[in-house]
Amino acid sequence: MVRKRIASFLLLSGLLFVTGCSNLSILDSRSKPLEEQNNTTEIIIWHTYNEEETKVFEDVLIPLFEEEHPTIIVKPVRQPHNDQLKSALISRASANKPPDIIRMDIAWLPSFAELDLIYPVSQFSDFAELKSLFYDVPLQSNYYVDAYYGVPLNTNTKVAIYNRELLENAGYQAPPTTIDGLLTLVKDHDYIIGIGGVSAWESLAYFYAFGGELLDENYQQATGYLDSEESVQAVNILLQMYEEGHLPNGFITGNPLTWEGVLDGRYAVIDEGHWFYSIRQKEVMKELYEKTVLAPFPATKGRGSVLGGENLVITKGTKHLEESWTFLKWMTTETPQRMLLETGLIPTNKHVEVADLYDDHPYLQTYVESLDDAFLRPPLAEWSKIDEIYTRYMRLIFSKNMSVEEGLHAAAQEIDTFLTQSN
Repeated sequence: MVRKRIASFLLLSGLLFVTGCSNLSILDSRSKPLEEQNNTTEIIIWHTYNEEETKVFEDVLIPLFEEEHPTIIVKPVRQPHNDQLKSALISRASANKPPDIIRMDIAWLPSFAELDLIYPVSQFSDFAELKSLFYDVPLQSNYYVDAYYGVPLNTNTKVAIYNRELLENAGYQAPPTTIDGLLTLVKDHDYIIGIGGVSAWESLAYFYAFGGELLDENYQQATGYLDSEESVQAVNILLQMYEEGHLPNGFITGNPLTWEGVLDGRYAVIDEGHWFYSIRQKEVMKELYEKTVLAPFPATKGRGSVLGGENLVITKGTKHLEESWTFLKWMTTETPQRMLLETGLIPTNKHVEVADLYDDHPYLQTYVESLDDAFLRPPLAEWSKIDEIYTRYMRLIFSKNMSVEEGLHAAAQEIDTFLTQSN
Protein backbone atom coordinates (compact mmCIF):
# COMPACT_ATOMS: atom_id res chain seq x y z
CA MET A 1 0.00 0.00 0.00
CA VAL A 2 2.77 2.45 0.93
CA ARG A 3 4.68 1.79 -2.30
CA LYS A 4 1.49 2.37 -4.32
CA ARG A 5 1.02 5.66 -2.49
CA ILE A 6 4.60 6.64 -3.20
CA ALA A 7 4.20 5.83 -6.86
CA SER A 8 1.06 7.96 -6.94
CA PHE A 9 2.91 10.76 -5.19
CA LEU A 10 5.79 10.70 -7.65
CA LEU A 11 3.40 10.73 -10.60
CA LEU A 12 1.32 13.52 -9.14
CA SER A 13 4.29 15.63 -8.11
CA GLY A 14 5.64 15.38 -11.64
CA LEU A 15 2.41 16.89 -12.93
CA LEU A 16 2.20 19.70 -10.41
CA PHE A 17 2.35 23.18 -11.84
CA VAL A 18 4.93 24.95 -9.70
CA THR A 19 3.70 28.35 -8.69
CA GLY A 20 5.86 28.79 -5.60
CA CYS A 21 4.63 29.09 -2.06
CA SER A 22 4.11 32.53 -0.66
CA ASN A 23 4.68 33.23 2.99
CA LEU A 24 1.30 34.25 4.37
CA SER A 25 1.33 36.92 7.02
CA ILE A 26 0.22 36.00 10.50
CA LEU A 27 -2.99 38.00 10.12
CA ASP A 28 -3.69 36.74 6.59
CA SER A 29 -7.37 36.37 5.84
CA ARG A 30 -6.84 32.71 4.96
CA SER A 31 -6.53 31.97 8.68
CA LYS A 32 -10.22 32.84 9.12
CA PRO A 33 -12.53 29.81 9.11
CA LEU A 34 -14.97 29.35 6.28
CA GLU A 35 -18.61 28.36 6.68
CA GLU A 36 -19.04 24.64 7.03
CA GLN A 37 -21.12 23.30 4.20
CA ASN A 38 -22.43 19.96 2.95
CA ASN A 39 -21.91 18.23 6.31
CA THR A 40 -18.17 18.89 6.22
CA THR A 41 -15.93 20.27 8.93
CA GLU A 42 -13.04 22.60 8.23
CA ILE A 43 -9.90 22.44 10.39
CA ILE A 44 -7.10 24.97 10.11
CA ILE A 45 -3.43 24.11 10.52
CA TRP A 46 -0.56 26.57 10.76
CA HIS A 47 2.79 25.20 9.61
CA THR A 48 6.33 26.31 8.82
CA TYR A 49 7.28 23.89 6.06
CA ASN A 50 9.77 25.21 3.53
CA GLU A 51 8.79 25.65 -0.11
CA GLU A 52 9.49 22.10 -1.27
CA GLU A 53 7.90 20.58 1.83
CA THR A 54 4.88 22.86 1.48
CA LYS A 55 4.28 21.71 -2.07
CA VAL A 56 4.11 18.09 -0.91
CA PHE A 57 2.06 18.89 2.21
CA GLU A 58 -0.49 21.21 0.61
CA ASP A 59 -0.73 19.85 -2.93
CA VAL A 60 -0.37 16.13 -2.29
CA LEU A 61 -0.92 15.10 1.32
CA ILE A 62 -3.92 17.25 2.21
CA PRO A 63 -5.87 16.22 -0.93
CA LEU A 64 -5.00 12.60 -0.15
CA PHE A 65 -6.27 12.97 3.42
CA GLU A 66 -9.46 14.68 2.24
CA GLU A 67 -10.03 11.90 -0.26
CA GLU A 68 -9.83 9.36 2.56
CA HIS A 69 -11.85 11.56 4.96
CA PRO A 70 -14.42 13.37 2.76
CA THR A 71 -16.18 15.04 5.70
CA ILE A 72 -13.03 16.89 6.81
CA ILE A 73 -11.55 19.87 4.96
CA VAL A 74 -8.01 20.90 5.91
CA LYS A 75 -7.03 24.53 5.44
CA PRO A 76 -3.25 25.07 5.63
CA VAL A 77 -1.65 28.41 6.47
CA ARG A 78 2.10 28.67 5.98
CA GLN A 79 3.99 30.89 8.40
CA PRO A 80 7.62 31.97 8.92
CA HIS A 81 9.36 30.33 11.88
CA ASN A 82 10.25 33.14 14.27
CA ASP A 83 9.42 34.63 17.68
CA GLN A 84 6.63 36.69 16.14
CA LEU A 85 4.89 33.46 15.15
CA LYS A 86 5.19 32.07 18.68
CA SER A 87 3.70 35.24 20.15
CA ALA A 88 0.87 35.26 17.61
CA LEU A 89 0.07 31.61 18.32
CA ILE A 90 -0.05 32.22 22.07
CA SER A 91 -2.31 35.24 21.55
CA ARG A 92 -4.71 33.42 19.24
CA ALA A 93 -4.81 30.24 21.30
CA SER A 94 -5.49 32.28 24.45
CA ALA A 95 -8.50 33.82 22.68
CA ASN A 96 -9.69 30.42 21.38
CA LYS A 97 -9.11 31.53 17.81
CA PRO A 98 -7.84 29.32 14.96
CA PRO A 99 -5.71 27.46 14.11
CA ASP A 100 -7.03 24.13 15.31
CA ILE A 101 -3.67 22.41 14.75
CA ILE A 102 -0.10 23.69 14.93
CA ARG A 103 3.06 22.17 13.56
CA MET A 104 5.22 23.27 16.47
CA ASP A 105 8.96 23.32 17.22
CA ILE A 106 9.55 20.74 19.94
CA ALA A 107 11.19 23.39 22.15
CA TRP A 108 7.95 25.40 22.20
CA LEU A 109 5.66 22.63 23.42
CA PRO A 110 6.34 22.92 27.19
CA SER A 111 5.48 26.64 27.28
CA PHE A 112 2.19 26.07 25.43
CA ALA A 113 1.35 23.15 27.72
CA GLU A 114 2.17 25.20 30.83
CA LEU A 115 -0.17 27.95 29.59
CA ASP A 116 -2.92 25.34 29.07
CA LEU A 117 -3.21 26.29 25.39
CA ILE A 118 -2.91 22.82 23.83
CA TYR A 119 -4.92 19.66 24.34
CA PRO A 120 -3.40 16.69 26.22
CA VAL A 121 -3.70 14.08 23.48
CA SER A 122 -2.89 11.27 25.90
CA GLN A 123 -6.54 11.61 26.97
CA PHE A 124 -7.66 10.05 23.68
CA SER A 125 -8.55 6.40 24.17
CA ASP A 126 -6.34 5.21 21.30
CA PHE A 127 -3.24 7.22 22.24
CA ALA A 128 -1.65 4.35 24.18
CA GLU A 129 -1.74 2.23 21.04
CA LEU A 130 -0.40 5.08 18.89
CA LYS A 131 2.65 5.58 21.15
CA SER A 132 4.22 2.33 19.98
CA LEU A 133 4.70 3.75 16.47
CA PHE A 134 7.33 6.32 17.40
CA TYR A 135 11.02 6.57 18.16
CA ASP A 136 11.36 7.04 21.92
CA VAL A 137 13.17 10.39 22.15
CA PRO A 138 10.95 12.27 19.63
CA LEU A 139 7.91 10.87 21.46
CA GLN A 140 9.24 12.17 24.78
CA SER A 141 9.47 15.69 23.34
CA ASN A 142 5.65 15.73 23.61
CA TYR A 143 5.59 14.90 27.32
CA TYR A 144 5.18 17.62 29.91
CA VAL A 145 4.58 17.13 33.64
CA ASP A 146 2.11 14.24 33.49
CA ALA A 147 0.67 14.09 29.96
CA TYR A 148 1.48 14.02 26.26
CA TYR A 149 0.45 17.17 24.43
CA GLY A 150 1.17 16.23 20.84
CA VAL A 151 2.58 13.65 18.48
CA PRO A 152 6.06 13.72 16.91
CA LEU A 153 5.81 14.64 13.23
CA ASN A 154 9.39 14.86 12.01
CA THR A 155 12.68 14.74 13.84
CA ASN A 156 16.35 15.59 13.53
CA THR A 157 19.61 15.60 15.37
CA LYS A 158 23.16 16.60 14.53
CA VAL A 159 26.05 14.36 13.56
CA ALA A 160 29.78 14.89 13.15
CA ILE A 161 30.75 15.87 9.59
CA TYR A 162 34.48 15.59 8.88
CA ASN A 163 36.63 17.01 6.15
CA ARG A 164 37.72 13.80 4.43
CA GLU A 165 41.15 15.07 3.34
CA LEU A 166 42.11 16.33 6.80
CA LEU A 167 40.95 13.08 8.38
CA GLU A 168 43.01 11.00 5.96
CA ASN A 169 46.05 13.29 6.29
CA ALA A 170 45.96 12.60 10.03
CA GLY A 171 46.17 8.88 9.30
CA TYR A 172 42.57 8.04 10.27
CA GLN A 173 40.73 5.35 8.32
CA ALA A 174 37.52 6.25 10.17
CA PRO A 175 36.42 9.11 12.45
CA PRO A 176 37.05 8.86 16.21
CA THR A 177 34.17 7.33 18.14
CA THR A 178 34.70 9.09 21.49
CA ILE A 179 34.96 12.71 22.54
CA ASP A 180 38.48 12.05 23.87
CA GLY A 181 39.41 10.62 20.49
CA LEU A 182 38.08 13.72 18.78
CA LEU A 183 40.06 15.92 21.15
CA THR A 184 43.23 13.94 20.40
CA LEU A 185 42.72 14.29 16.65
CA VAL A 186 42.31 18.05 16.94
CA LYS A 187 45.20 18.70 19.32
CA ASP A 188 47.72 16.34 17.69
CA HIS A 189 47.21 17.86 14.24
CA ASP A 190 46.41 21.46 15.14
CA TYR A 191 42.90 21.18 13.70
CA ILE A 192 39.77 23.24 14.41
CA ILE A 193 36.35 22.00 15.50
CA GLY A 194 33.78 24.22 13.81
CA ILE A 195 31.36 24.71 16.71
CA GLY A 196 28.73 27.19 15.58
CA GLY A 197 28.46 29.25 18.77
CA VAL A 198 27.89 29.25 22.53
CA SER A 199 24.10 28.80 22.63
CA ALA A 200 22.69 25.57 24.00
CA TRP A 201 21.75 24.31 20.52
CA GLU A 202 25.33 24.82 19.40
CA SER A 203 27.48 24.00 22.44
CA LEU A 204 25.47 21.87 24.88
CA ALA A 205 26.49 18.58 23.23
CA TYR A 206 30.17 19.41 23.82
CA PHE A 207 29.49 20.67 27.36
CA TYR A 208 27.78 17.37 28.18
CA ALA A 209 30.40 15.30 26.37
CA PHE A 210 33.21 16.82 28.45
CA GLY A 211 31.33 16.01 31.66
CA GLY A 212 29.17 19.08 32.34
CA GLU A 213 25.62 19.12 33.69
CA LEU A 214 23.12 21.92 33.25
CA LEU A 215 20.35 20.99 35.71
CA ASP A 216 19.38 18.24 38.12
CA GLU A 217 17.47 15.23 36.81
CA ASN A 218 14.13 16.90 37.61
CA TYR A 219 15.12 20.13 35.81
CA GLN A 220 14.48 22.20 38.94
CA GLN A 221 17.96 23.28 40.07
CA ALA A 222 21.13 24.58 38.42
CA THR A 223 23.24 25.28 41.52
CA GLY A 224 25.42 22.28 42.21
CA TYR A 225 25.17 21.16 38.59
CA LEU A 226 25.95 24.00 36.18
CA ASP A 227 28.60 25.29 38.61
CA SER A 228 29.85 21.87 39.75
CA GLU A 229 33.49 20.83 39.55
CA GLU A 230 32.67 18.65 36.54
CA SER A 231 30.94 21.50 34.70
CA VAL A 232 33.81 23.87 35.43
CA GLN A 233 36.22 21.30 34.02
CA ALA A 234 34.08 20.87 30.90
CA VAL A 235 34.03 24.60 30.17
CA ASN A 236 37.75 24.87 30.92
CA ILE A 237 38.41 22.24 28.24
CA LEU A 238 36.39 24.29 25.75
CA LEU A 239 38.07 27.53 26.84
CA GLN A 240 41.52 26.02 26.46
CA MET A 241 40.59 24.79 22.99
CA TYR A 242 39.43 28.29 22.08
CA GLU A 243 42.61 29.91 23.42
CA GLU A 244 44.77 27.42 21.53
CA GLY A 245 42.96 28.11 18.26
CA HIS A 246 41.04 24.81 18.10
CA LEU A 247 37.66 26.60 17.96
CA PRO A 248 36.60 29.16 15.31
CA ASN A 249 37.21 32.87 15.63
CA GLY A 250 33.46 33.41 15.38
CA PHE A 251 32.68 31.00 18.22
CA ILE A 252 31.68 33.74 20.71
CA THR A 253 29.57 35.85 18.37
CA GLY A 254 28.19 32.94 16.33
CA ASN A 255 28.01 32.33 12.57
CA PRO A 256 31.60 31.16 11.97
CA LEU A 257 30.66 29.89 8.46
CA THR A 258 30.82 26.24 9.50
CA TRP A 259 29.50 24.81 6.22
CA GLU A 260 32.09 26.57 4.13
CA GLY A 261 34.82 25.86 6.67
CA VAL A 262 34.45 22.07 6.70
CA LEU A 263 34.37 21.97 2.91
CA ASP A 264 37.40 24.18 2.29
CA GLY A 265 39.51 22.57 5.02
CA ARG A 266 39.51 25.33 7.62
CA TYR A 267 37.67 23.01 10.01
CA ALA A 268 38.37 19.34 10.52
CA VAL A 269 34.83 18.66 11.75
CA ILE A 270 31.51 20.34 12.40
CA ASP A 271 28.29 19.07 13.94
CA GLU A 272 25.24 19.74 11.84
CA GLY A 273 21.75 18.56 10.97
CA HIS A 274 20.70 16.60 7.91
CA TRP A 275 19.89 19.82 6.06
CA PHE A 276 23.62 20.16 5.35
CA TYR A 277 22.94 17.52 2.70
CA SER A 278 19.19 17.49 2.12
CA ILE A 279 18.87 21.06 0.78
CA ARG A 280 21.65 20.65 -1.78
CA GLN A 281 21.08 20.34 -5.48
CA LYS A 282 21.63 16.82 -6.80
CA GLU A 283 24.47 17.89 -9.05
CA VAL A 284 26.66 18.91 -6.09
CA MET A 285 26.00 15.87 -3.89
CA LYS A 286 28.74 13.72 -5.42
CA GLU A 287 31.36 16.37 -4.66
CA LEU A 288 29.91 16.80 -1.16
CA TYR A 289 30.32 13.10 -0.35
CA GLU A 290 33.85 13.14 -1.76
CA LYS A 291 34.80 15.99 0.58
CA THR A 292 33.08 14.85 3.78
CA VAL A 293 32.75 11.83 6.07
CA LEU A 294 29.79 11.40 8.42
CA ALA A 295 29.81 9.78 11.85
CA PRO A 296 27.50 9.84 14.87
CA PHE A 297 28.37 12.59 17.32
CA PRO A 298 30.45 10.88 20.04
CA ALA A 299 28.04 9.72 22.74
CA THR A 300 29.00 10.12 26.41
CA LYS A 301 26.89 8.42 29.07
CA GLY A 302 24.24 7.72 26.46
CA ARG A 303 24.04 11.32 25.21
CA GLY A 304 25.08 12.21 21.69
CA SER A 305 23.79 15.40 20.12
CA VAL A 306 20.72 17.55 20.65
CA LEU A 307 17.29 16.56 19.33
CA GLY A 308 15.32 18.89 17.10
CA GLY A 309 12.14 18.57 15.08
CA GLU A 310 8.46 19.45 15.04
CA ASN A 311 5.37 18.06 16.75
CA LEU A 312 1.71 18.31 15.84
CA VAL A 313 -0.51 19.72 18.58
CA ILE A 314 -4.20 20.59 18.91
CA THR A 315 -5.15 23.96 20.37
CA LYS A 316 -7.30 23.80 23.50
CA GLY A 317 -9.99 26.06 22.04
CA THR A 318 -10.66 24.01 18.91
CA LYS A 319 -14.29 23.27 18.17
CA HIS A 320 -13.25 20.26 16.09
CA LEU A 321 -11.35 18.05 18.50
CA GLU A 322 -12.09 14.65 16.97
CA GLU A 323 -11.46 15.83 13.41
CA SER A 324 -8.16 17.40 14.46
CA TRP A 325 -7.12 14.19 16.21
CA THR A 326 -7.99 12.22 13.07
CA PHE A 327 -5.63 14.43 11.07
CA LEU A 328 -2.82 14.18 13.63
CA LYS A 329 -2.99 10.40 13.59
CA TRP A 330 -3.07 10.26 9.81
CA MET A 331 0.00 12.49 9.45
CA THR A 332 2.07 10.04 11.51
CA THR A 333 1.15 7.01 9.39
CA GLU A 334 3.57 5.53 6.90
CA THR A 335 2.29 7.13 3.69
CA PRO A 336 2.61 10.84 4.62
CA GLN A 337 5.75 10.19 6.66
CA ARG A 338 7.37 8.48 3.69
CA MET A 339 6.32 11.23 1.26
CA LEU A 340 7.80 13.94 3.47
CA LEU A 341 10.94 11.83 3.84
CA GLU A 342 11.42 12.35 0.11
CA THR A 343 11.85 16.08 0.87
CA GLY A 344 14.50 15.35 3.51
CA LEU A 345 12.36 15.28 6.66
CA ILE A 346 13.26 12.37 8.92
CA PRO A 347 10.16 10.42 10.00
CA THR A 348 9.19 9.78 13.62
CA ASN A 349 7.29 6.60 12.80
CA LYS A 350 9.88 3.86 13.30
CA HIS A 351 8.01 1.53 10.95
CA VAL A 352 8.58 3.77 7.92
CA GLU A 353 11.06 2.06 5.61
CA VAL A 354 14.08 4.30 5.18
CA ALA A 355 16.86 1.81 4.41
CA ASP A 356 15.89 1.62 0.74
CA LEU A 357 16.77 5.32 0.45
CA TYR A 358 20.28 4.92 1.81
CA ASP A 359 21.78 4.20 -1.61
CA ASP A 360 20.38 7.41 -3.10
CA HIS A 361 20.73 9.44 0.12
CA PRO A 362 23.69 7.95 2.05
CA TYR A 363 23.64 10.67 4.71
CA LEU A 364 20.27 9.46 6.05
CA GLN A 365 21.62 6.32 7.68
CA THR A 366 23.94 8.14 10.07
CA TYR A 367 21.21 10.55 11.14
CA VAL A 368 18.59 7.86 11.70
CA GLU A 369 21.03 5.71 13.68
CA SER A 370 21.98 8.73 15.82
CA LEU A 371 18.43 9.27 17.08
CA ASP A 372 18.84 6.68 19.84
CA ASP A 373 21.53 8.80 21.54
CA ALA A 374 19.95 12.21 20.88
CA PHE A 375 19.07 14.18 24.00
CA LEU A 376 16.20 16.54 24.70
CA ARG A 377 16.79 20.07 25.84
CA PRO A 378 15.25 20.46 29.32
CA PRO A 379 11.46 20.22 28.83
CA LEU A 380 10.67 23.43 30.69
CA ALA A 381 8.17 26.14 29.87
CA GLU A 382 10.93 28.62 30.73
CA TRP A 383 13.57 26.95 28.53
CA SER A 384 14.09 29.95 26.24
CA LYS A 385 14.98 32.12 29.24
CA ILE A 386 17.36 29.49 30.64
CA ASP A 387 19.01 29.17 27.24
CA GLU A 388 19.42 32.95 27.16
CA ILE A 389 21.11 32.95 30.59
CA TYR A 390 23.38 30.03 29.64
CA THR A 391 24.37 31.73 26.38
CA ARG A 392 25.00 35.12 27.97
CA TYR A 393 27.35 33.79 30.63
CA MET A 394 29.17 31.54 28.20
CA ARG A 395 29.90 34.64 26.11
CA LEU A 396 31.17 36.45 29.20
CA ILE A 397 33.45 33.52 30.06
CA PHE A 398 34.92 33.10 26.59
CA SER A 399 35.41 36.84 26.15
CA LYS A 400 37.38 36.80 29.44
CA ASN A 401 34.98 39.12 31.25
CA MET A 402 34.43 36.47 33.91
CA SER A 403 36.31 33.41 35.08
CA VAL A 404 34.81 30.00 34.42
CA GLU A 405 33.97 29.46 38.09
CA GLU A 406 32.52 32.93 38.52
CA GLY A 407 30.48 32.79 35.31
CA LEU A 408 28.98 29.34 35.87
CA HIS A 409 28.13 30.11 39.50
CA ALA A 410 26.41 33.38 38.54
CA ALA A 411 24.53 31.62 35.73
CA ALA A 412 23.39 28.83 38.07
CA GLN A 413 22.13 31.31 40.66
CA GLU A 414 20.28 33.37 38.04
CA ILE A 415 18.66 30.24 36.56
CA ASP A 416 17.60 29.05 40.03
CA THR A 417 16.11 32.45 40.86
CA PHE A 418 14.16 32.38 37.61
CA LEU A 419 12.96 28.80 38.17
CA THR A 420 11.83 29.66 41.70
CA GLN A 421 9.90 32.71 40.53
CA SER A 422 8.33 30.74 37.69
CA ASN A 423 7.17 28.00 40.03
